[in-house]
Parts: sequence; structure tokens; C-alpha cells
Amino acid sequence: MTARCEDIDFDLKIAEFRINGYAVIEDVLSVETVDRIREAFLPMLEHVRTRETGFAEKEWGDLRTGFGRQQIINRYTLTIPWVPPFADPEVYEHPVILEFLKRYWGKDDFYIKCLHSNNPYPGSEFQHWHRDTGLAREIPHVGLDTCPILGIKFPLVDTSEENGSIEVLPSTQYIANPDLESRYDEVLTQGNFPSARRLNMKKGTMWIQDVRTLHRGTPNISNGPRPEIVVCYGLSWLSIGHAMKVPPETYEGFSERARKLFEFCEVVDY
Repeated sequence: MTARCEDIDFDLKIAEFRINGYAVIEDVLSVETVDRIREAFLPMLEHVRTRETGFAEKEWGDLRTGFGRQQIINRYTLTIPWVPPFADPEVYEHPVILEFLKRYWGKDDFYIKCLHSNNPYPGSEFQHWHRDTGLAREIPHVGLDTCPILGIKFPLVDTSEENGSIEVLPSTQYIANPDLESRYDEVLTQGNFPSARRLNMKKGTMWIQDVRTLHRGTPNISNGPRPEIVVCYGLSWLSIGHAMKVPPETYEGFSERARKLFEFCEVVDY
């Protein structure tokens, strides 16, 4: 059985999130849903992997067949098309996730900003310690109590230290010193930071990330990729530089709530 709102202590989860910079909720998605998404995703991922012979700063390609790049050795990022089975209301309209976001932000006028993925293959290496935002440079020396954009992430396979589970450094989301922004990897790999934690998760788990929290990908020494998808939700005033592109046939099937989540999307064929 998947998680329902009545199963979740939201006050506790939001307290965990505010303190740690992330929160893990198990059994949000059904294994069947995750497997269906993985089955459709892996051919796109493999297409990008076989195409990319070098590293690239920007993603490129056809959105439906593989818009991505090789970020560092054997680690690939992809932007995912908003079409079935990726455009699944069980994921982006999940009551547990929407209720968490509503309580965290204190309102329900938030919007979907991205559908993306980061995927280490066997032979991948450590990423640099990093954030998924430049807020500390844009708003220096201000540790915002509430982050205006969050990543809702879910692995498409069980994750472990063998296949390159994500490593996080809890409670780093309030650091806003621009002088440190380019030095985190140097500092964290030389200093003593025993609180770093690996997020070993089973399929169906979703984890909610304050994008300011320091984290890194780790080496995949298994015999297969470790794909993970993120749906970005944010407040209206924060721009990430592009609008979500949704094809007309998907948009026409949206619920009233989904149309609100995609109020700022571009409805375009691709």
C-alpha cells in the first residue's frame, strides 16, 4: 500500500526538512508506477549514453528521444518530456507531496518548474560537493528560512552504496557565504564532516530536497545505471530561466489542479 496523507506526521516531516535540509518519505509511489517509468526512461538514457563521447556543458538532442549530456565520466543528465508515462498524476499530483509543499510554503500557489534526471553508470566517479542553486551568490549572507524551490526526487531502482546512492551533508542549507561557494569540495574532502549521510532508498521512496543542501553523486560500481528523476516545484517569483514545455495532448488531459501547477508552462508540440 502506498502512503496516504493520514499516514504522515507532516509536522514532524517538515521539522526534519527544516533542520536537515531534506526529508525522506517511503512508499509514496507504487512499484508498478516506478517500473513503468523506468521501462520508458532507460531507452532514452541509453540513447544519450551511446551518443555522448565527451563531456558537455549543456544538454542537447530531441526531447522525446534523449535531450541530455554526459556531465562527468559515466554520469548523464537528461531533461524529460512531459508525456506519459513520465507525466503521471500519481507522481506530480500525489496528495502527500502536495500537502507537504502546501504546509511548508503556507499556501498552495506553487508551480512545477522542471522534470529532470541525473544518472550514474558503472564507472562513474564522485561529483563535487555542490548545491542545485546559486541562491547563496544571488542573495549573499542571507540564510532564507524557507527555500523558494524544492526538488522532489525518486529513484527508479533501489539505491545503495554499490550503485552510487546520493550523499548529503545535512543542515547546510542555511550557509550563504559566497566566498565558500566555489570551495565546498576542497573544504569537505579535506576536513572532518562525519555527519555526511548516504541515502540508500528502495523503489517507491520520494525524497524532498532543499536545493541549497550540499550533496554529491557517488561512484557506481554495480553492473547497471542508477537513474533518478526530479520534479522541481517552486514559488511564482523564482525563475529558473526556462518554462516547462508541455505538448497539447498532455495539457488537454490535465486536471484542474494540474493546470494550476502548470500555469506558467508553454504548450508546444515536440
